[in-house]
Amino acid sequence: MITRGGGVPYVELHCHSAYSFLDGVSLPHELMQRAGELGHAALALTDHNSVSGSMEFAQSAADRGVRAIHGAEIDVEVESGATASRLGRGRDGAGSAPNGAEPATRHITLLVRDERGWRNLCRIITLAHARTRDGSVRERTEPSVSVRAVAEHAEGLVCLTGCAERSILGDSVHGEHIARELLDAFGPEDLYVELQRPYARHDRARNRAFAAAARRLGVRCVVSGDVHAHTRARAELQDAFVALRHHATLDACEPLRRGNNSHVMSTPRAMANRFVDHPEALRETLLLAERLYFDLTKDLGYRYPGAEERGATRR
Repeated sequence: MITRGGGVPYVELHCHSAYSFLDGVSLPHELMQRAGELGHAALALTDHNSVSGSMEFAQSAADRGVRAIHGAEIDVEVESGATASRLGRGRDGAGSAPNGAEPATRHITLLVRDERGWRNLCRIITLAHARTRDGSVRERTEPSVSVRAVAEHAEGLVCLTGCAERSILGDSVHGEHIARELLDAFGPEDLYVELQRPYARHDRARNRAFAAAARRLGVRCVVSGDVHAHTRARAELQDAFVALRHHATLDACEPLRRGNNSHVMSTPRAMANRFVDHPEALRETLLLAERLYFDLTKDLGYRYPGAEERGATRR
C-alpha cells in the first residue's frame, strides 16, 4: 500500500529524465531524490522511446524510500494526409510535417505492470528505433511505431493516452478510433485517459473533452504532471534545450517554450490543487500505481556477473 504524500492520493506517472535527450534536464537519481524530499511514495520514469535511465532510477529508489515505476513515452504513427498537416513533428508539438517527410506521430505513455510488460516495452522501443534505420524511408529520423505493433505487445503493460499537446485524443479526426484500437488490445482495466494541465490556453476545456472521451470509451482517467525538471533551477536549462532542438535562439523559440514551471516536479498537495476539478482522476493515480509492482532490480530473472559483490554498483 502506498501511504506517503501527506495523505494526498497522488502518484506522478509521467516524468522525463535527461535520457529524454534535449528535453528532460534532470538525471534519474536527481528525480528520485527530489521525489523523496517532496513526499512522493512512488514515481514513474517515462522517457521518450527509451528505458536507458531505468536501472539508475531503480537503484536510486532504495536509498530514497520511493518506489520506482518504469515506462516510456512512445511515439505512435497516425494517418498522414490531412492529419499530418496539423500535427507537429517536435516533441512539444511545434511545426508541421511537410509532404514526403516522416509520418505524423502522437504520444502514448506505457507503464510496466510486470515482467512480461518490461519485455514487451523493450520490444516496442526496439521496433520504434529500428524504423529509423529503414532504408525505404529516407526522411525518417525520429523513433516511432505503429499502433498495431503496440497492440501486439500489450501484455503486461498499462497504456495512458499521452501528454496534453500530443495525446492521441488530440487528433480530432482519428483520436477516438486509435483509442478504441488500444482499448481492444489493453482492455478497460489497462487503458487510461491522461489529463494534464500545463497552464496553457484551453487546458480546462481540453481536459473536459478528454474526460468526456473517457466516458464514451468506458475507461478511467488519471492526471499527470509531465515532469521535465526536478527543481526550478533547471527550468532555464530546459528552455535552452528547446532552442537547441529547434536550431533557434532563445528569443526565436519563445513561442515553443513552456513559459512557466508546470513541468517542474511538485508536491502531491500542489498536484491535488492543480487538479481540484478532477478528484477521481487524482485518486486513480494511486490505485494504478499499486498495480504496477514490477521491480527492475529483482524481477528480470537474471543478475549481472559480479552484482552480488558489495559495492559493485559504485565501481
